[in-house]
Amino acid sequence: MKKQLMMSRLLEKLIGASFSISIFFIILFMGSGFNLFEFHNTVRVPVLWMIFFCYGIISALVIDAIGKFMPPFSFAKQILLYVLLGYIIFLFFMPIEFALLAGTVGALFSFLFLLGKEKLKASRWYSWLVFAVPLVCLGMIPFDHTSKVGWHEVVGDSSVEVEYDYFNGEHLIPIVGGQGEKVYFVVEHLFNGGDSYGVSVYGEGGDYVGMSEEGKDVFSVEFEEESIKYIVVQAIEGKQGGFQVKWWNEE
Repeated sequence: MKKQLMMSRLLEKLIGASFSISIFFIILFMGSGFNLFEFHNTVRVPVLWMIFFCYGIISALVIDAIGKFMPPFSFAKQILLYVLLGYIIFLFFMPIEFALLAGTVGALFSFLFLLGKEKLKASRWYSWLVFAVPLVCLGMIPFDHTSKVGWHEVVGDSSVEVEYDYFNGEHLIPIVGGQGEKVYFVVEHLFNGGDSYGVSVYGEGGDYVGMSEEGKDVFSVEFEEESIKYIVVQAIEGKQGGFQVKWWNEE
């Protein structure tokens, strides 16, 4: 009986976390203009999931324990504690001016966590719908959501030139470096329309690698061992444009 009660309370908290992250993802998707690539870039960040499901559930368990010493543990008291814990996490890791803004958002979604936990009961079939959005988002993480139309690419020994009619996402250009080498590169965007453009570097596993700015429009990346890294050119809703990438090796 005790085990059943514990599982029931844990399920309530999972429903609360799923409800709050579902609202967050829906707002995020609408805010991106329904851009799958932009949305996917945020959804795949592990810290985001940890805040809602790990920190959120642990905070809810802590609040349950505190509630035993605050009889009667009214809904108003719960709201106060959830809002407080929604702020606290950001106060530890951010400068105060950013923490107040992020904390306000955190407090709002903490309240939504509480609302989902209290109002959506596992015994009601529609409560299980809150798991739909997180599951769909998890399902989309392994896939590439880059869109390219009218793509024309010319690849040289140490350069790439691209023209496109439409480009939304990222394009990876492999570069090879030996141990102790530094590779320098320049990226020039040529475009007529689009929301934003950018450049970064990935390692072989698809993780971000640090790059340094050497001068005007010149970047570099260091190789600790012989390997392949990727210069990543990104565009959001790029139209009738192109880019040129050139790179060279120096020890």
